[in-house]
Amino acid sequence: MGSQLQAHRAIAVLFMLFVWVSAGPNGQAAEKIAGLLTVHDALTLPNHSVQIEARLTAAGPADNRPLEGVPLHLRIDGKDIATGTTNEAGQVSFEYLPKMRGTNVISLSVDPAASVSAETREATLCVWERRRPIVLVEVESLLLGGDSSLLSDSTENGEKSQPEPVPEAADELSKLTQYYYNVVYVSGGELSSPASAAGHKVRQWLKAHKFPAGFVAVPEISGLGATLDRFKQEGWTTMKSGIGRTRSFAETLLQHRLEVVVVPELPKGQLPRKAKGAHDWKEVRKKL
Repeated sequence: MGSQLQAHRAIAVLFMLFVWVSAGPNGQAAEKIAGLLTVHDALTLPNHSVQIEARLTAAGPADNRPLEGVPLHLRIDGKDIATGTTNEAGQVSFEYLPKMRGTNVISLSVDPAASVSAETREATLCVWERRRPIVLVEVESLLLGGDSSLLSDSTENGEKSQPEPVPEAADELSKLTQYYYNVVYVSGGELSSPASAAGHKVRQWLKAHKFPAGFVAVPEISGLGATLDRFKQEGWTTMKSGIGRTRSFAETLLQHRLEVVVVPELPKGQLPRKAKGAHDWKEVRKKL
């Protein structure tokens, strides 16, 4: 009986010590570290496993160090799938086996009991069949005026920027993707945000303006051409067409032997040879 009492006292002392260590100087719980979660879209085939990659870093203005040892929870379409702990690079990788063709919502969150707090991030899991053609869409072609401030944190007044979409673009692109194309969204211009943040902002904007779900390709340092090469190396060889706004986007696609429609049509002399021009999005389907 005495040994049991001593054991209970020892447990109580250890618990109080844990609470004391976890508390701040005033006996309050230590303030959590602000973190930034990054997760990219994933692409695979039905009944083929896919790696879902996530990274957690500090979110301070001058502190973006990786955060190690933090448990992250993966949910897909609202269902709990797995929990993983970040490594010394702040990274964690989940393996998932989707069964059906379609698009799924990936959700990554930090464990509530962790010493880090971060906004839950969402991405898209695209489960496609290889035979269906892919259309690449330059994000700038969807923005009214081609305003790349979509990727900016704020306007000069400090307000959140929210560029308007080109009229008819969402409807016309939905018609293209409903029965025929899968869509990959890419950026053809310079990014005003790091790639880790740009993908998230593009995804949010597309969803807010009811564009069809698709794969958001995170821009690579070596440019759009490297992104296209990576898709082909991974077996996605049905990239046949592209819809863009800039000359550089059109030229890159033509170099990779893809047909491309530029909307709105560039001024005379600026449209690359073999590229097609469309006056507006209503004409795009006729050109593909």
